[in-house]
Amino acid sequence: MWAIITGASSGIGESMARELARDGVNLVLVARRLDRLQTLGAELKEKHQIESLAIDADLSLPNETKRVFERATANGRMIQVLINNAGIGTYGPFMHYELEQYSKTIQLNVTALTELTYYLVGHMQAHGKKSYISNVGSIASFLSVPYFSVYGATKHFVRDFTQTLNFELRKSNISVSLIAPGGTYSEFTEHSGQVLRKSAHGSMMTSELVAQIGMDRMFKGHRSIVPGFLNSLMVHFPRFLPVKWMLACNDLVMRMAVDYKK
Repeated sequence: MWAIITGASSGIGESMARELARDGVNLVLVARRLDRLQTLGAELKEKHQIESLAIDADLSLPNETKRVFERATANGRMIQVLINNAGIGTYGPFMHYELEQYSKTIQLNVTALTELTYYLVGHMQAHGKKSYISNVGSIASFLSVPYFSVYGATKHFVRDFTQTLNFELRKSNISVSLIAPGGTYSEFTEHSGQVLRKSAHGSMMTSELVAQIGMDRMFKGHRSIVPGFLNSLMVHFPRFLPVKWMLACNDLVMRMAVDYKK
C-alpha cells in the first residue's frame, strides 16, 4: 500500500507519516523542504522496512499538483491513501497581511487540495482497491473565528467538500474523512503569526496524538474526526448561540489564548 502525504516535512504531516510507516505503508512525502523529506524517508525506511519517495513541491503555486500526481503514480505505484495535510493561514486583522498571502492560502488550502483529490479519486477508482482520503481541516471549519477570516473560510470549504464527497463515494471503494484538529504544537502556530499565551497550553495537543487518532479513525471509516474531548465539545457549540454571540465568544476565547505578531 502506498500513501501520499502533503505537508510531510513537519508537524501533523510528519507525525502521520510515522504512524503509517509503523503499519508498513509505503510513503510519497510531499513538501517544499526536500532535505527534510529525504531524511524522514531514510529514517522510516530503516526503522520499518518501507519504501519512500520524496517530492519537493510548493503547492501554493499553480500547476504543481499534476506534477506531484504524475511522479507519485509513476512506475506503477498504486496509491491507496491520500492525506491532504498541507495548509497555511494567518491570524490577525484582515488588512494586517498582504493580499498575496491570502491568495496563496486559498491556492494551497482549497485549489491544490481539490486538484489532488480529483486526480487521486480517478486513480483509486481505476485500480479498484480499498482506498482512503483524509482532508485535514480545523475546528475553525465548524466555527467562525474573527481574525482567522480567510483561513477559517478555506477550512469551511474543506469540511463541506469532504462531507459531500464522502456521501457521493459512499458506495465506492473510497472512504473520505475530515480530520479537524484544534490547537496543535507545530510550526503552523508560528508561521500563522500566532503568539501563544500561557493559558493556551491547557488545550493544545501534540501532532503525534492528532496523527494517532486521525489515522486510526480514518482506517475505521469515520467521516468526521475531531481529536480531543474539548475540541469535540467546541464544534457543537455554535448551534446553541446566535451568530453575533458566537462570534463574540470565539473572539474572546482566541484573545485569551493567543496574540498576533504586530
